[in-house]
Amino acid sequence: MKLLLHTCCAPCSVYCIDSLRKEGIEPTVYWFNPNIHPYTEYKARRDCLKEYTKSIEVEAIFEGNYGLQEFCKNVISDLENRCKNYCYPIRLEQTAKYAKENGYDSFSTTLLVSPYQNHEMLINVGEEMAEKYGVKFLYRDFRVGFRQGQAKARELGLYMQKYCGCVFSEEMSKSAHQKKDKEESARANRDTERRIRLSDTIPNLDFRPLKRENKEEINFIYNIKKEKYKEENKKELDKEILNKLLERYIKENAKNIKVIMLKEEKIGFFDGKILENNTFRIDNIFILKEYQNKGIETAISNEILFENEKVDKSK
Repeated sequence: MKLLLHTCCAPCSVYCIDSLRKEGIEPTVYWFNPNIHPYTEYKARRDCLKEYTKSIEVEAIFEGNYGLQEFCKNVISDLENRCKNYCYPIRLEQTAKYAKENGYDSFSTTLLVSPYQNHEMLINVGEEMAEKYGVKFLYRDFRVGFRQGQAKARELGLYMQKYCGCVFSEEMSKSAHQKKDKEESARANRDTERRIRLSDTIPNLDFRPLKRENKEEINFIYNIKKEKYKEENKKELDKEILNKLLERYIKENAKNIKVIMLKEEKIGFFDGKILENNTFRIDNIFILKEYQNKGIETAISNEILFENEKVDKSK
């Protein structure tokens, strides 16, 4: 099989080329991406792919078509559907056309590795171009190796882009990052404010989310909860029953549990329901006996009430 592989960038090509070679298919990489902007980004991806294909001894063909003006003219009337109406068709049509004219019997694309692309639409466009030019569209669901390919690309030090390709996807990416930065900044500010309030009440008191995979924390919670069960039932409970009760408890409440820390030492935990802005409504506070009746329960309750008031005011 003589395969022409449309390639959008080096990282996306890693798994595609590796898996095709395992099948005994030696692809020819084909660079044609007039949807990638600005030129600095276009050049960075193209040059990285050139170096990578040389390093793994894969034949590569590079079409020098930057195409910003043509791209804008074709997508400006319907930006939401630019991938479907322009980005997919123009690249796959050019790949199929080149394949037909240069003796390739099939073509494919590394776009099929990305879980962020419209997979079904890519298949439809690929099959449409295959019929139009009389050359086979080789379909593979490369998405199964996306993470693997990305990891290998990072290990190799390949240029890792931050957005899909066009100026509009760059804008979307930056907006998403800005929103995330604002949210993280707000969380950090709330956390700092909380630490100051708690330190004024009980120095070095803090709490953190339970890590479900942390067996030490789960055992710690189990032991405190076990004492509570014994106290409520006024008798020894069978260990197997306790285990089942605690298993169910952790499973149902793991997302809502915070471990109480004092000078980096675990002294208890509380659970509650998650509200907006990652704040909690208190349901139960469990503290080791030696730390009970020292104002810790009150400090935590006041903390949660304070956070809840902030949530209510913001609605």
